Amino acid sequence: MTRLFVPPECWKAAEFPLPESEARHAVQVLRLEAGDRVQIFDGRGRVAEAEIVSARKRGASVRVVGERHAGRPGPEVHLIMALIKGERFDWAVQKATELGAASIRPVTAERSVVRLEGKDAGKKHSKWMQTAVEAAKQCGHAVLPEILRPATPREAFREAPVGARGIPALHPEGVPLERFLAGGDGTVTFAIGPEGDWTPGEMEEAAAESFVPLDLGEHVLRSETAALYVLSVAAHQRLGGAGGLKEKL
Repeated sequence: MTRLFVPPECWKAAEFPLPESEARHAVQVLRLEAGDRVQIFDGRGRVAEAEIVSARKRGASVRVVGERHAGRPGPEVHLIMALIKGERFDWAVQKATELGAASIRPVTAERSVVRLEGKDAGKKHSKWMQTAVEAAKQCGHAVLPEILRPATPREAFREAPVGARGIPALHPEGVPLERFLAGGDGTVTFAIGPEGDWTPGEMEEAAAESFVPLDLGEHVLRSETAALYVLSVAAHQRLGGAGGLKEKL
C-alpha cells in the first residue's frame, strides 16, 4: 500500500488535507484518485489507513479509516557521525534510517573537511530530514530518527544516551564489535569518525565519556561504510533484523 508522510500537526480531525508536497506526489506522480486507500504515518509511531477524499492538482485530502500506534522496536541504537564530503553523509542518513537508528548526531571533528554554519546548517538539516522521511516511507518504519543539530565531538560524546558506547577507530586495543554487542541488550551508541579517523585528543574525550574503542576487522572502512556496518550488525544481533523480527502468525 502507498505510504505518505503527514506531520503530527496536520492530524487535526478524521478528515484533513495532505501536506502540499505529499498531495502533489499522490496526485501528479502516483495518480491516486478519490476512493483510493493509502497508509499515512506521522514519524512518531502513529500509523493509519486512510481514504483519498479529494484529489486535485492544487491539493488532496484524506479521511482516516483506522489507526494504530507502532513504537520503535527496542533496544535503541544511536549514531554519532562526523561530517564527510559530498553526498556521502546524506547516503548515511538514508541507510541509518532504513536500519532503524533512533537518532543521528552530526559532528564537526578536527579532521572533518565539511563545516556547517548558519543557513547552511539549516538547509542541510532540512535535507537530511527529507531523506529520512523518504527512507522511512520506502522501508515501512513508523518512527523517524531524531536528527540533532551539528555539535563538537566533546558535546556529542557527553550528551550521548545512557547505555553502551562504542567508537570504531584505528586503535590497537579495539574490542571486536560482536563482543561489544554481546555485553548487554540495552541502548547502544556508535561514534563514527571522519576521513583520517578521530584525533588522539578526540579519542581521549570519548574515553572520558565511557566510549569503548571498537575493532571492525582487518580492513580500513570509509566512514559511511563503517556506519552501515555497525548499524547492520547491531540490528541483527540486538533486534533480530532491520526493524526487529516480524511477528509470527
